[in-house]
Amino acid sequence: MSARDPGLAFTDGALQFESWSETLWDPAARTVVQQADLQPGETVLDACCGSGAVTVPAAQAVGPEGSVDGVDLSSGLLALAGKKLAAERILNSTLTHADVTQWRGHRTYDAVLCSYSVFFFAPMDEGVDHLVSLLRPGGRLVLNTWVAGALSPLAELILQAAVIERPRLANVVPLANHNMEMISSAELLSNWLEQRGLNSVRVSTHPLQLSVSAEMAWALVMGSGWRTLLPRDPEAIARVRQNFISSVLQLGEPVAFNSDTLVATAIKP
Repeated sequence: MSARDPGLAFTDGALQFESWSETLWDPAARTVVQQADLQPGETVLDACCGSGAVTVPAAQAVGPEGSVDGVDLSSGLLALAGKKLAAERILNSTLTHADVTQWRGHRTYDAVLCSYSVFFFAPMDEGVDHLVSLLRPGGRLVLNTWVAGALSPLAELILQAAVIERPRLANVVPLANHNMEMISSAELLSNWLEQRGLNSVRVSTHPLQLSVSAEMAWALVMGSGWRTLLPRDPEAIARVRQNFISSVLQLGEPVAFNSDTLVATAIKP
């Protein structure tokens, strides 16, 4: 299976990504920030900050004496995040275009937050180990991921539609899917974080069932990691879209979309 660069994919799909912010990304980000229990004056890394769903509330939580560094691979999403920070007149945050699994700032952090992103790391273990290395002793890592069965039925439908145009995808488990399966329950996620050398691991489950139209479902495909499944040819993409939307409509519109999420908090010794 040929690779698709996730940074470019999320830049190309930035507007479609943003169309889901109010429905999914922002509420999930607020939960991550709440679980982090940020205090005024703390330093925070928003790893894979995207369009700022975590960055903005985190910056507000730590106040003018604190600071937030947002790092992301997608220049398009970073541009949107910058607009949000400007609109809120937030001055205590920076945005950096980089691979956060390789990036190292000039300081350690009280908290590292990562929303719906660790499963894109290759390899995931080393990526999160790097994030942990950026924490001060006693610092908190807070992340979220999908519960087993989440993203259904859209995940299955987009893969089926993509395979028609990209047969090499058949019987291949995408890296992100493989990683998600490794941490798809509270027990799996807790054990995995403990293997990273973290203490006081707490994992909570946050059920969420959404009802989405076929067009909204396609916007999620175009604005998420699913975009990396698509062929490069515009006409082929149009055929994938047609097949995908037809499959969604067969289920009845709006279609129920499972968005159940795990949120984990852990402490660096």
